[in-house]
Amino acid sequence: MNDYTLLYLKKLKAKQSYLESDYEEKNYVFQSKVIPLFHKDFSDIIPEREKNIANERKKRPRKLVNDVFKKLSTRLHPDKKSGDEALFKQANNARENNNLSELLDIANEVNMRIENSETMIPILEEKNHMLHNQIDMIVKSLAWQWFHYDKEEKKKAKLVFTEILKKELGIDI
Repeated sequence: MNDYTLLYLKKLKAKQSYLESDYEEKNYVFQSKVIPLFHKDFSDIIPEREKNIANERKKRPRKLVNDVFKKLSTRLHPDKKSGDEALFKQANNARENNNLSELLDIANEVNMRIENSETMIPILEEKNHMLHNQIDMIVKSLAWQWFHYDKEEKKKAKLVFTEILKKELGIDI
């Protein structure tokens, strides 16, 4: 593999790490502050079933992700003499979330060499794209916008938001 490809892989891994941190922060604020406020302010419109939706679909792990996990599990599995239960759980979670970057970080942490390969590039690119889209969905949501409005903006926007919500939820206006 040439130097440029290695540098590009390094960049993709760093970008994924940043996007994951950004997503975690925004999702935490979204779930703990934004959604509760939005549901409270629009409780007369939002049905209970909408308030209780919290299912996140997980994709099946990719072959490369599984291969890296299998290598790691030979060293980390709690039943092994050199096993580490906490790192094994972290690696398993990374596998379930198709997080190749985190698996590579864990491998690095335990001084296990995982060969970089060009086949990692499309997986990292796709994961970065998905993370970017998840962040966009949060910051472009009505709830996020509502949360960041001041009192005056909320007064002006209440009717418009109500109409949008009714339309989205299929409620007759």
